[in-house]
Amino acid sequence: MGLKVNLKDALRFAVSDWYNFLVLGIILFLVDHLIDLSAPSLIDGWWDILLALVIIFLSFIEVGYGFRIVEETVEGSIRPPSFHNLLNLFLHGIKESLVLIAYFIIPLILAVISISEFVELTNLDLSPLITDYALGFALLFFLCFNIMLQGAILTMAHHDGSIRFGFNLPLVFRKISKVGLKNMLIVSIITIVVLYIIKQIIFDTIHGLPYPGSVVGEIISTLIIAPFLMIFTTRLLGLIDVPVDGG
Repeated sequence: MGLKVNLKDALRFAVSDWYNFLVLGIILFLVDHLIDLSAPSLIDGWWDILLALVIIFLSFIEVGYGFRIVEETVEGSIRPPSFHNLLNLFLHGIKESLVLIAYFIIPLILAVISISEFVELTNLDLSPLITDYALGFALLFFLCFNIMLQGAILTMAHHDGSIRFGFNLPLVFRKISKVGLKNMLIVSIITIVVLYIIKQIIFDTIHGLPYPGSVVGEIISTLIIAPFLMIFTTRLLGLIDVPVDGG
């Protein structure tokens, strides 16, 4: 399917089931505010431990639901998935988080360490270069590894969420080749724009409103805007791996 068709589909999909939409919004709201509640102090006592466990559980449920959207989309589903089988969602959330760490966070850490070691060994002053091209380097890094991450997620989606297929690099590269590097790149750019630019602008604007508008705006942004953007981007990722004939 073309980009325009996929965008329209993802937009309709995101608002086609308000029940599950609001359940996701409540989960995002709880995670956000429970983190704020636990932030002032370190884990100290049973209450803090329980709070941390709830945050972890809900966070993995959130990630797992995003994966379920991708998984059911590539299988041809036209409706948002429900929140049935929470254990399955939780486990999928753990597996996708591990894949995210492997494909994105670890390479980022290694890149920073490598640059630091190179500068130390060569005594070169790369600060002007890094300053001038930092945004370009960051964008290139994100695009490259996000495409790898997308390929891994789509590969897992075709194999019941099995994490070993997410780390099967030949299959991941084959999936990227089949879906098309151009399609992967477009979805990555849209993801950056939607989740990291538009979302941040909206949230910053809302937080800048005078009280009580900021409180109302924050509730709306967490319950409605955040789940909408998450459902939209995960649906869009799944759609690029759906055959034109739907078969």
